Amino acid sequence: MMYRTMRNIHLFLGLFAFFFLMMYGLSAVQMAHNGWFNLKPSVSGQSYPVPQPVPSDARALSRYLMDEHGLRGELAQVRTTGTGIQFRIVRPGTVHQVEYIRDKSELAVQTSVADFWGMLNRIHHIAGLHHEYRLINIWSVFIALVSAGLILIAATGIYLWFKTHTERRIGTILLILSLGYSLTLMVLMRTAG
Repeated sequence: MMYRTMRNIHLFLGLFAFFFLMMYGLSAVQMAHNGWFNLKPSVSGQSYPVPQPVPSDARALSRYLMDEHGLRGELAQVRTTGTGIQFRIVRPGTVHQVEYIRDKSELAVQTSVADFWGMLNRIHHIAGLHHEYRLINIWSVFIALVSAGLILIAATGIYLWFKTHTERRIGTILLILSLGYSLTLMVLMRTAG
Protein backbone atom coordinates (compact mmCIF):
# COMPACT_ATOMS: atom_id res chain seq x y z
CA MET A 1 0.00 0.00 0.00
CA MET A 2 2.80 2.43 0.95
CA TYR A 3 4.71 1.57 -2.24
CA ARG A 4 1.64 2.32 -4.37
CA THR A 5 1.03 5.64 -2.61
CA MET A 6 4.65 6.70 -3.09
CA ARG A 7 4.57 5.62 -6.72
CA ASN A 8 1.43 7.69 -7.36
CA ILE A 9 2.90 10.74 -5.60
CA HIS A 10 6.09 10.32 -7.65
CA LEU A 11 4.11 10.03 -10.89
CA PHE A 12 1.74 12.96 -10.27
CA LEU A 13 4.52 15.28 -9.11
CA GLY A 14 6.54 14.34 -12.20
CA LEU A 15 3.62 15.12 -14.48
CA PHE A 16 2.96 18.42 -12.68
CA ALA A 17 6.61 19.50 -12.90
CA PHE A 18 7.23 18.28 -16.47
CA PHE A 19 6.27 21.41 -18.45
CA PHE A 20 8.00 23.77 -16.01
CA LEU A 21 11.19 21.69 -16.17
CA MET A 22 11.01 21.56 -19.98
CA MET A 23 10.69 25.35 -20.06
CA TYR A 24 13.71 25.78 -17.79
CA GLY A 25 15.66 23.20 -19.78
CA LEU A 26 14.91 24.92 -23.10
CA SER A 27 15.74 28.36 -21.76
CA ALA A 28 18.99 27.02 -20.26
CA VAL A 29 19.98 25.67 -23.70
CA GLN A 30 19.15 29.08 -25.19
CA MET A 31 21.32 30.87 -22.62
CA ALA A 32 24.21 28.43 -22.97
CA HIS A 33 24.14 28.57 -26.78
CA ASN A 34 23.04 32.12 -27.47
CA GLY A 35 24.42 32.08 -31.03
CA TRP A 36 21.94 29.41 -32.10
CA PHE A 37 18.98 31.72 -31.55
CA ASN A 38 17.92 35.05 -32.99
CA LEU A 39 17.00 37.04 -29.90
CA LYS A 40 16.69 40.43 -31.56
CA PRO A 41 13.38 41.92 -30.38
CA SER A 42 10.99 43.76 -32.65
CA VAL A 43 10.94 47.45 -31.73
CA SER A 44 8.16 49.95 -32.35
CA GLY A 45 7.38 53.48 -31.22
CA GLN A 46 4.16 55.08 -30.10
CA SER A 47 3.11 58.41 -28.64
CA TYR A 48 0.34 58.93 -26.12
CA PRO A 49 -1.17 62.20 -24.93
CA VAL A 50 -0.08 63.38 -21.49
CA PRO A 51 -3.05 63.30 -19.09
CA GLN A 52 -4.33 66.52 -17.58
CA PRO A 53 -3.55 67.46 -14.90
CA VAL A 54 -0.05 66.07 -15.47
CA PRO A 55 0.87 63.40 -12.88
CA SER A 56 3.90 64.30 -10.82
CA ASP A 57 5.58 60.89 -10.71
CA ALA A 58 6.36 57.79 -12.77
CA ARG A 59 3.90 55.59 -10.86
CA ALA A 60 0.95 57.80 -11.78
CA LEU A 61 2.11 58.06 -15.41
CA SER A 62 2.56 54.28 -15.67
CA ARG A 63 -0.87 53.68 -14.12
CA TYR A 64 -2.37 56.06 -16.70
CA LEU A 65 -0.67 54.17 -19.57
CA MET A 66 -1.84 50.83 -18.19
CA ASP A 67 -5.42 51.89 -17.50
CA GLU A 68 -6.05 54.06 -20.55
CA HIS A 69 -3.80 52.58 -23.22
CA GLY A 70 -3.50 48.88 -22.36
CA LEU A 71 0.20 48.66 -21.54
CA ARG A 72 0.82 45.74 -19.16
CA GLY A 73 3.62 44.97 -16.77
CA GLU A 74 5.28 46.49 -13.76
CA LEU A 75 7.05 49.78 -13.22
CA ALA A 76 10.85 49.52 -13.30
CA GLN A 77 14.02 51.59 -13.63
CA VAL A 78 12.55 55.00 -12.84
CA ARG A 79 14.93 57.87 -13.56
CA THR A 80 14.33 61.57 -13.10
CA THR A 81 16.17 63.66 -15.64
CA GLY A 82 16.67 67.41 -15.95
CA THR A 83 13.89 67.54 -18.54
CA GLY A 84 11.42 64.97 -17.20
CA ILE A 85 11.04 61.30 -16.22
CA GLN A 86 12.11 58.04 -17.83
CA PHE A 87 10.87 54.61 -16.76
CA ARG A 88 10.03 51.15 -18.01
CA ILE A 89 6.91 49.04 -17.90
CA VAL A 90 8.09 45.44 -18.18
CA ARG A 91 6.73 41.93 -18.36
CA PRO A 92 8.49 38.79 -19.61
CA GLY A 93 9.40 39.36 -23.24
CA THR A 94 8.07 42.93 -23.49
CA VAL A 95 9.66 46.21 -22.40
CA HIS A 96 7.96 49.59 -22.79
CA GLN A 97 10.58 52.35 -22.44
CA VAL A 98 8.67 55.52 -21.55
CA GLU A 99 9.97 59.06 -21.67
CA TYR A 100 8.06 62.07 -20.39
CA ILE A 101 9.54 65.45 -21.22
CA ARG A 102 8.05 68.37 -19.35
CA ASP A 103 6.39 71.01 -21.49
CA LYS A 104 5.52 68.42 -24.17
CA SER A 105 2.02 67.12 -24.72
CA GLU A 106 3.02 63.49 -25.47
CA LEU A 107 4.56 60.50 -23.76
CA ALA A 108 7.08 58.74 -26.04
CA VAL A 109 6.92 54.96 -25.69
CA GLN A 110 9.36 52.61 -27.38
CA THR A 111 8.22 48.97 -27.16
CA SER A 112 10.57 46.00 -27.55
CA VAL A 113 8.87 42.63 -27.97
CA ALA A 114 11.02 39.50 -27.81
CA ASP A 115 10.16 36.28 -29.59
CA PHE A 116 9.32 33.01 -27.80
CA TRP A 117 12.97 32.36 -26.88
CA GLY A 118 13.47 35.84 -25.50
CA MET A 119 10.34 35.48 -23.39
CA LEU A 120 11.58 32.11 -22.04
CA ASN A 121 14.88 33.76 -21.17
CA ARG A 122 13.12 36.44 -19.13
CA ILE A 123 10.82 33.94 -17.41
CA HIS A 124 13.87 31.90 -16.44
CA HIS A 125 15.20 34.85 -14.42
CA ILE A 126 12.01 35.72 -12.52
CA ALA A 127 12.38 35.50 -8.75
CA GLY A 128 10.31 36.39 -5.70
CA LEU A 129 6.73 37.31 -4.97
CA HIS A 130 7.17 41.08 -4.77
CA HIS A 131 6.10 42.01 -8.28
CA GLU A 132 3.35 44.46 -9.14
CA TYR A 133 2.40 42.42 -12.21
CA ARG A 134 0.16 39.69 -10.78
CA LEU A 135 0.92 37.06 -13.44
CA ILE A 136 4.61 37.10 -12.48
CA ASN A 137 3.67 36.42 -8.86
CA ILE A 138 1.42 33.54 -9.94
CA TRP A 139 4.31 32.12 -11.98
CA SER A 140 6.57 32.43 -8.91
CA VAL A 141 4.08 30.50 -6.76
CA PHE A 142 4.02 27.67 -9.31
CA ILE A 143 7.82 27.62 -9.42
CA ALA A 144 7.91 27.35 -5.61
CA LEU A 145 5.46 24.43 -5.81
CA VAL A 146 7.55 22.74 -8.52
CA SER A 147 10.71 23.23 -6.44
CA ALA A 148 9.08 21.59 -3.40
CA GLY A 149 7.71 18.89 -5.71
CA LEU A 150 11.22 18.11 -7.00
CA ILE A 151 12.39 17.45 -3.45
CA LEU A 152 9.45 15.08 -3.00
CA ILE A 153 10.17 13.43 -6.35
CA ALA A 154 13.72 12.74 -5.19
CA ALA A 155 12.55 11.40 -1.81
CA THR A 156 9.85 9.17 -3.30
CA GLY A 157 12.25 8.05 -6.04
CA ILE A 158 14.81 6.91 -3.48
CA TYR A 159 12.06 5.12 -1.54
CA LEU A 160 10.80 3.37 -4.69
CA TRP A 161 14.33 2.44 -5.72
CA PHE A 162 15.06 1.02 -2.26
CA LYS A 163 11.89 -1.09 -2.36
CA THR A 164 12.76 -2.58 -5.77
CA HIS A 165 15.39 -5.12 -4.69
CA THR A 166 16.47 -6.14 -8.20
CA GLU A 167 17.55 -2.60 -9.10
CA ARG A 168 19.42 -1.64 -5.94
CA ARG A 169 22.90 -2.16 -7.38
CA ILE A 170 22.39 -0.04 -10.52
CA GLY A 171 20.47 2.50 -8.45
CA THR A 172 23.35 2.78 -5.98
CA ILE A 173 25.84 3.28 -8.82
CA LEU A 174 23.69 5.97 -10.46
CA LEU A 175 23.08 7.72 -7.15
CA ILE A 176 26.82 7.83 -6.34
CA LEU A 177 27.72 9.00 -9.86
CA SER A 178 25.07 11.70 -9.76
CA LEU A 179 26.13 12.90 -6.34
CA GLY A 180 29.81 12.86 -7.31
CA TYR A 181 29.20 14.70 -10.57
CA SER A 182 27.01 17.40 -9.06
CA LEU A 183 29.26 18.02 -6.04
CA THR A 184 32.36 18.15 -8.27
CA LEU A 185 30.69 20.62 -10.61
CA MET A 186 29.57 22.83 -7.71
CA VAL A 187 33.07 22.87 -6.21
CA LEU A 188 34.62 23.66 -9.60
CA MET A 189 32.18 26.49 -10.27
CA ARG A 190 32.88 27.93 -6.85
CA THR A 191 36.67 27.68 -6.91
CA ALA A 192 37.77 27.75 -10.55
CA GLY A 193 39.11 31.13 -11.62
